[in-house]
Amino acid sequence: MDDDREDSVAAGAEEARRAAVLRPLVQAYLKGTGSLESGINDAVWELGVSRATVWRWIKRLAEEGGRTSALASRKRGRPTGTTLISGKVEAVIEEHLRRYFLRRERPSLSRVVTEIRSACWQQGLQPPTRRTVQRRLDAMDALEIAKAREGAKAARQKFAPVTGENKASQPLEIVQIDHTPADIILVDSFERQPIGRPWVTLAIDIATRMVAGYYTSLEAPSRLSVALCLTQAVAPKAELLAELACNIPWPAQGKPHSIHVDNGRDFRSRAFRSACAEWGIDLVYRPPGSPHFGGHIERLIGTMMKAVHLLPGTTQSSVVAKGDYDAEGMATMTLSDFDRWFALEICRYNNSIHSSLGCTPVAKWEALSAEMMGDIPFEMEAFRVSFLPSELRKVRRDGIHLFQIRYWSDALAGHIGRGDGKMIVRYDPRDISMIWVELDDGRYIEARYRNLEIPPVSLWEYREAMKKARALGKSGSNELVLAELIRQQRQIEAESRGLTKAERRSRERKGTLEGANSAVSKTEGLRPIDTGDTSRPLFKVERW
Repeated sequence: MDDDREDSVAAGAEEARRAAVLRPLVQAYLKGTGSLESGINDAVWELGVSRATVWRWIKRLAEEGGRTSALASRKRGRPTGTTLISGKVEAVIEEHLRRYFLRRERPSLSRVVTEIRSACWQQGLQPPTRRTVQRRLDAMDALEIAKAREGAKAARQKFAPVTGENKASQPLEIVQIDHTPADIILVDSFERQPIGRPWVTLAIDIATRMVAGYYTSLEAPSRLSVALCLTQAVAPKAELLAELACNIPWPAQGKPHSIHVDNGRDFRSRAFRSACAEWGIDLVYRPPGSPHFGGHIERLIGTMMKAVHLLPGTTQSSVVAKGDYDAEGMATMTLSDFDRWFALEICRYNNSIHSSLGCTPVAKWEALSAEMMGDIPFEMEAFRVSFLPSELRKVRRDGIHLFQIRYWSDALAGHIGRGDGKMIVRYDPRDISMIWVELDDGRYIEARYRNLEIPPVSLWEYREAMKKARALGKSGSNELVLAELIRQQRQIEAESRGLTKAERRSRERKGTLEGANSAVSKTEGLRPIDTGDTSRPLFKVERW
């Protein structure tokens, strides 16, 4: 879906302003330290609401993990008798925002809303609410708005970092994120043939220099890789360390206050910006030509690649450094191997003396953590899902249709037939067996395949299967065709894997028996029997 539609998840500017004012009070409320009276009085004055309302919002934010959408209206659906605004009204809003709001005179939004409503009345159209206009404004590019209203220079200053060193005094105050292709050739897990270089996404905490999270993939950087890296940075690392059988501490966890990123499309997507706004995370962009801005993450990448250069299959940092080394011929590591090695290398880095700190990042984190304001408790699953790709879909009688597959949950029954309204549906491209349907209050309903015969598949695997079905001229329900093709493909894959294993065993046994005595010839007719590796599932959903 395009970015304008994805940004329908963005919270209104007023809710975002309220959340920013109240989050420090929520943290103090949960921590139970000091008096909240002065802070509440300030909030009452700044927000223009009663003390009871401020307290209600504080408790609501505490319950919802500090999410901006917690302050949105809890009323479900549209009022009786109302409908979605027409295309003509949309055109009026678009025209007036661009003609009157995007001007150097910088008219107020209230003034433009008045003009929009007046124009609608004159044309016999139902005028939109201020909230509707605000949401359309939120969907516009923030940089474009700043250029039109404040000038190009002011816009650059607004989106660029302050020159000089990025400094942070507390953990999670500033986290930098960036991608890089790793200087190594990997092999596939079946035939062990070279498949190219992986991508690595890294997140570093500036105050402690600790690597907070990472993600490795064979896919080029995207908003999904950013989401997975950020989610891992925020999550506790106990489960990951247990999988690695590693007892070295990795204490980094919690939502960052600010994320510093470059100007890549994956970071500038409205979906990513909206998710950050939802959780109260400030985004600061690095404009082109400002290498000092990302100095910490760049140095970290350089340090990690120096370690990668010691692995078999390394490409080194340049053709000159590589020399006549045959990277593809020497490659031995699969993506899974590299991912585990990289995680352990991060643990080593986090527990090694850092030259600028005079101690390890872990020690620095532990020393500063006592000064940290306690984070507002939140659900990791809700945080993760909010950063996933999304589409807008109707809830039909037979469920939600996405990728020509039907999904259903009994919890969707009450949302069938809501006029022309569409709901935000999020999905994980690595496993499309389940989707998440977002409700008006920011909560999610999990829905799964309506046809339980379909196995869990990735979006890439699904599209490849459909492409093959079209080539074979198969017709009928996509779901039935998909289930049949996936079963066939995995059976072929399993048989091929078993055959390859049998051949390797046969060669190994032949080499072992060549020097044995002649008695072995009596068993010449025997052949090794391969039963397959039943310990490995035919399909594995990656956990993160």
